[in-house]
Amino acid sequence: MIILLDNAIKYTETGDEIQINTFAKDNKCVIEVKDSGIGVSDEGLKRIFERFYREDRARNRETGGTGLGLSIANMIVSAHGGTIKASHNQPKGTVFTIRLPK
Repeated sequence: MIILLDNAIKYTETGDEIQINTFAKDNKCVIEVKDSGIGVSDEGLKRIFERFYREDRARNRETGGTGLGLSIANMIVSAHGGTIKASHNQPKGTVFTIRLPK
């Protein structure tokens, strides 16, 4: 959660929103972190959990980071028998959805 919230804060401007939702669905615990920030490209969504992947290298100077956070989040969720995925939020931003066994 810290990794997802840290990313949401880094890439969401003042006045935008970050939402956290939790609910049960299909016998899974679902956690969503939604932001209305700058979002991720379609290509970025395909690669976002790769180690060292950065959507825009120019952001390194502004936000820091090495591109390891989301790959670590993926490993943690997988170690707990769950899945994590990223998708576009509408009209802008990103949604991270974690599904964990109950």
